[in-house]
Amino acid sequence: MVLIAACDHGLQPPADAGIGSIRGSITYLGEWPPETELNDLRFVAMRFVPTDTADFFRLNEMEISAPLATNVESGVFAINSAQVGTYFYSGIAQQFEDNLFSWRPVGLYTANSGIFSVSRGETVSISIVVDFQDIPIFPPQ
Repeated sequence: MVLIAACDHGLQPPADAGIGSIRGSITYLGEWPPETELNDLRFVAMRFVPTDTADFFRLNEMEISAPLATNVESGVFAINSAQVGTYFYSGIAQQFEDNLFSWRPVGLYTANSGIFSVSRGETVSISIVVDFQDIPIFPPQ
């Protein structure tokens, strides 16, 4: 009885914080990897800083774009239904082998210390540079 009295919301799910949008532009520098190493390329925004590839299973804390165009000088992406919140680690990820754990960042969002927030009904615009000759270290240090 004490537990029921202490909970004033009953068994209702938590309130929906809402959605916003993330849009971005990408500039690619250097020579693209061979097609055999370009299984997939996507923008990924994480509401945490990853510590290893096992963190890729925290899908409920990430926003992932549709596949991106390859072998181009520049590109764009859009996530129109991004969860409201703060994103601490975001960038372009490359799947380099046909393995679920074979992803690596090839370019990171670095403005504002790499952190941005999505607010309800708002659109955040970011820019990322991918330099294939100078890819980020993973996991971040």
